[in-house]
Amino acid sequence: MTVYVASRMATGVDYAFYKKGPSGLNEVYKTITINGGADVINKKTLETPHGVVTSLSDEDFDLLKSNAVFQEHLKNGCLNFYNNYKAADNAENTLTKDNSKQLTPDDYKKQGKRKPKTTKDKDI
Repeated sequence: MTVYVASRMATGVDYAFYKKGPSGLNEVYKTITINGGADVINKKTLETPHGVVTSLSDEDFDLLKSNAVFQEHLKNGCLNFYNNYKAADNAENTLTKDNSKQLTPDDYKKQGKRKPKTTKDKDI
C-alpha cells in the first residue's frame, strides 16, 4: 500500500536515518525525501502550488514516523499523511503555511503593509 504525505513547506526535506558504522561513528544508512515547493513560484510554469504530495511505501512511512524532525513537522501542521492521493492533494487548506514561503501581495495586505515595488512596476 502507498501512503501520501502532503506538504505545505517551501522546500523539500531529507530525513536522515543513522546507524553505527564500523568506526563506531554514526553513518547515514537511509534518507527519505518529502518534496517541498509549496507557495514558491515555479520559474518554468509560473505556477505557485499551495501544497505538494509525496508518495511513500508503507515501509518508508513506518521508518519516517520514528524520525523526530518529521514528528515535529507533523506537530506544527506543515505535513500530514493520507491513504489516498485525492485526499492528500486536497489537503492544502488544512495545512499550516511554511514561514519561509514567498510573500504575495495578499500577505502584505494582511499585514497592513504595501508590497515593495519591483521591476515590473512602471514607476521604478
